[in-house]
Amino acid sequence: MAVDTIQEAIDFFKSEIKGDDLPRRVEDVHKVKWIAGTIGPHKTVNDIIPFLHESQKGLPGEVDDEFMHALAEEYYTLADYVGDESNFEALLHPLAHLATQEETVVRDKAVESICAIVMKASDKTRVQLTQKVVFGLVQSLSEGERFTSRVSACGLLATTYKFCEPHQKEELRKIFNKLCADDTPMVRRAAASKMKDFFQVTEKPLILKDLINTFKTLAQDDTQDSIRVSCLNAALELAKVLNGDENKTHTLIVVKAAAEDRSWRVRLSLAKQFDQLCAAFGPDITSSFLLPPFILLLRDFEQEVRTAAVLIIEKCAEYISPDHIQNFIVPCFANLGMDAAQSVRAALATVIGPVAQALGREPTQKHLLSLILELMRDEFHDVRLNVVKHAGQICEVLGVDTLAHSLLNTIKDLMNDSQWRIRLSVVNQIPTLAKQFGADMFQSKLEALFIQSLNDSVFAVREATINNIRLIAETFEPQWTVEHLLPKILDQYNKATGYTYRMATLHAIPQLSAVMTPEQINQSIVPLLKKALKDIVPNIRFAAAKTCAYLVEQDLLTPAIVNNDIRPALEELTSDTDIDVQYFANQALKKCNKA
Repeated sequence: MAVDTIQEAIDFFKSEIKGDDLPRRVEDVHKVKWIAGTIGPHKTVNDIIPFLHESQKGLPGEVDDEFMHALAEEYYTLADYVGDESNFEALLHPLAHLATQEETVVRDKAVESICAIVMKASDKTRVQLTQKVVFGLVQSLSEGERFTSRVSACGLLATTYKFCEPHQKEELRKIFNKLCADDTPMVRRAAASKMKDFFQVTEKPLILKDLINTFKTLAQDDTQDSIRVSCLNAALELAKVLNGDENKTHTLIVVKAAAEDRSWRVRLSLAKQFDQLCAAFGPDITSSFLLPPFILLLRDFEQEVRTAAVLIIEKCAEYISPDHIQNFIVPCFANLGMDAAQSVRAALATVIGPVAQALGREPTQKHLLSLILELMRDEFHDVRLNVVKHAGQICEVLGVDTLAHSLLNTIKDLMNDSQWRIRLSVVNQIPTLAKQFGADMFQSKLEALFIQSLNDSVFAVREATINNIRLIAETFEPQWTVEHLLPKILDQYNKATGYTYRMATLHAIPQLSAVMTPEQINQSIVPLLKKALKDIVPNIRFAAAKTCAYLVEQDLLTPAIVNNDIRPALEELTSDTDIDVQYFANQALKKCNKA
């Protein structure tokens, strides 16, 4: 491009940025990469970037926040247009200025872009850039008079620390401690929020030597519960790197204090990540020291805390022995099952199956069976739904005898529940229950209700029933399916008065055919298909055509049946009054021709 043209592009861009139309200025900032790509790295570094840097300066309120946020975002984009990585430095100083602004989103974006530019550089340049430039920026920001710059310094510490020399790392640890003790609450909060990240990059001996006291001090901060939450997150990171004795000395006290914290947000945060703490501390410390705080959470007076604590039980179970679950956690279930808060009971219903599996048959039968029955009859439908989702799991634990006498009647009642989601969940549990019962008990106890679900008023329930037919057919012998289950399902076609029920029967045929031979299909299913192809409802006719196409494609029909029975009926439908029927009939005929 000619020099004059390049200069004209630069001048035009500058005039637009200097304009009074804010939306236009923001839009043009986002186009700066196009200008940079046109004028080349040299002009970008020596002309465009200094100009943008100058454009963002001014007293608070003089430069629009949206414009500065766009700049903070686009400086990172320009890293691809400045040529050599040594030019990355030109982008960092404008971003450091944006990191001092009043608007939080501007500062956060500036810090994010600085870190991203550092990580974008090659290994060698990254180290040089951090040690010679970014380290100085962190020092400068941490000593800024305005709290905003000190807040931004907190966000840069972890990334900077990773690539600095030992003496610089020592200085960064001092800066971190200083920021954690800052007089301004916002700075302490920012430092605490980045403590976890800083611990991740700091060597364990240096954490114990220089940072652990700061951690303990902040964990006792009386002014902001968000700081104590951040310290709890940092405790999780510490627990991963410290050994058992060190954890008992430095981190367990923070966890125990969090369980009794006056702020429900702290207790809620502890409850939500308790499984991670169990994993970090290990089974020994968990069983010896973490169970009492957890029991407090299960008995907390805030329902959000109780709900979170109950929900996390399943994830914690692998770190807690069955005996400890039975002796410490299960005794809380009686009160939780009668909790006034529906969310707590629903949470308990969610974990009751996994807990039963962890305990085994006898403890479950002794301590949980009556509670399971009560939850299945709970007035709140989500409670019933959550228990039903684990009916198969509970059945596997208790065994057929116990289930048959204690749970079966309740499960049968739930198959007629007024809430369709509960009926759906029960239907989805039927294959698992069928495996436990065996064919005879399935026939006498659940089969009628299962087949009845083909006629459910809700499509999702009918669809789930259809999908589960194949699982049941595969569970029992094919002969049982053909002689016993198939006739009852096909009979629904004749009994059903609504076309949707006849449609459900047609949709069930492909599921049943998976365990049938071509001869059995010819004998039992083809007569119904011939009848369905002449149904008065167009939807039934094209559904039958689609079923024929499936059976032909899967090679489940003998050539004689295809040519003598299926093909003539389909050819007749090619002139049907309904165009959809014509289409699917033609598609099925194509399958017949390929067979």
